[in-house]
Amino acid sequence: MGTSKAVNAYYAAALMGMAYGDAQVVSIGSTLAALEICAAKMWCHVRKDEGLYEKDFANENRIMGILWSNKRDSGLWFAPSEWREARVGIQVLPLLPISEVLFSDVNYVKELVEWTLPALTRKDIGEEMKGFVYALQAIYDNGGALKNVKSLKGFEDGNSMTNLLWWIYSRG
Repeated sequence: MGTSKAVNAYYAAALMGMAYGDAQVVSIGSTLAALEICAAKMWCHVRKDEGLYEKDFANENRIMGILWSNKRDSGLWFAPSEWREARVGIQVLPLLPISEVLFSDVNYVKELVEWTLPALTRKDIGEEMKGFVYALQAIYDNGGALKNVKSLKGFEDGNSMTNLLWWIYSRG
């Protein structure tokens, strides 16, 4: 479901290798993280005109919900497809330095955020997953992201105001 968890697991392995001075663990962790990032960008970052998915699906989606071996879902096991912020959140969480590599295509990120923002006006929406959308917004619009993050009243487990502020201010 969330490719970011696998990316972060391999990233953690590489960091552990660095901490212990084990070049082989660094190499393996880094290689697996790079391969997972390539796979996530290919299969889960839905681009409108890429041609990987049918036109209808690509027009309606910018990020995968769940990718199975024989089907794909726009929704998640805990959220319907209309909860676009949940799809973004599950593919970003946790927000760490390697997230910048996973979401390095600025044009795609802008498209993804713009696709998600209308969903943030739903009446029944919570605050928790909005932070991940605003974190991605910081990749191309620091000021707007900062303003949006400062308005948040709650955060998803594994995220915080401190983490979001670190992310925004470290973007430049």
